[in-house]
Amino acid sequence: MPSECLVVALILGIMIFGFFRAKRKNWGFAVLPLMVLPVTVGVVMYIVSDMLKMSYPFMLPLGLIVGSLAATCIWIGVASVVLIKTKKLRVSYTIASVVFSLALAFILLIQYQIEFGY
Repeated sequence: MPSECLVVALILGIMIFGFFRAKRKNWGFAVLPLMVLPVTVGVVMYIVSDMLKMSYPFMLPLGLIVGSLAATCIWIGVASVVLIKTKKLRVSYTIASVVFSLALAFILLIQYQIEFGY
């Protein structure tokens, strides 16, 4: 699962790079909070499971996912107020970003639940 998280982060990074190249820096910064969840879970779980070869309880990925989701949603709220000027775009951005983050968090939780046999 860490490799899939890092691939999602790579795709989001390519989107951010594209926004910056297109001179749309506000949208590049607005996509940045979406990388918190996959990068955090991907890097920490890669270090723990692949590099250190440690076994870990279900609470580690659960805590990482919930904490990263909370940080992502807070950052999305701040980014929507600071970076996006019109109310219609702000609402659309907030809803789409939070739904994306929630869907990714649920997918990760279900995958780790299956892995641990709960």
